[in-house]
Amino acid sequence: MGEKNPRWAYVVIFALLAIVVVLAGNSLIGYRSEGVRLAPPPEQSAKELADKDKQIQALDSEVAQLRKELEANSGRVKELESKLDETNKAFSAAQQKLKVAQKQAERLAAAPSPAKEKTVARNAEPSPAPSWRRPAEPGSYEVIRDTAVLEKPSVSSREVATIQKGTTVNVVGSQGEWLEVRSKYGKPPGFIRRDDAMFRAGQSESR
Repeated sequence: MGEKNPRWAYVVIFALLAIVVVLAGNSLIGYRSEGVRLAPPPEQSAKELADKDKQIQALDSEVAQLRKELEANSGRVKELESKLDETNKAFSAAQQKLKVAQKQAERLAAAPSPAKEKTVARNAEPSPAPSWRRPAEPGSYEVIRDTAVLEKPSVSSREVATIQKGTTVNVVGSQGEWLEVRSKYGKPPGFIRRDDAMFRAGQSESR
């Protein structure tokens, strides 16, 4: 029995087993060291988590503030829209009133006015230069515009007759800006304005 299994064979087997045990132990130690290297330190992980929590809280606060501002801006926008609608309504009403006023003004401007026509006629016709500082020369005068014969040389005096434009009248005297006229045909005497007649020598009196 001892001759079949020499002593040196046991030595070789024992050596092989020792080598296997050493290799297995080295592998286990290396794996553990890598696991320790990959895992972060406990203190550093807690600090990073605390910083992230603070950042998340800050972001939540900003989001809440933005929501409040958005709600306030939405209310302001609605208020401005309401004011804008009221302004547009008031502007439309003002435009309507302006159109009505313009139409009324156009109607008034288009309607003829007797006083306006007389004023335009007086401005269109030439008038002689006033010579009230010296007495008017008696004789025949031609009426250059329709005029009224007044009982006295005053604008507040009673009107006794009307003389048409182009009529020749007989002037017997003057008082300031008034000419005293006499008729050969029984018409009442009176006074006319000096600037309503022009002297015409050698013409017959037709009033």
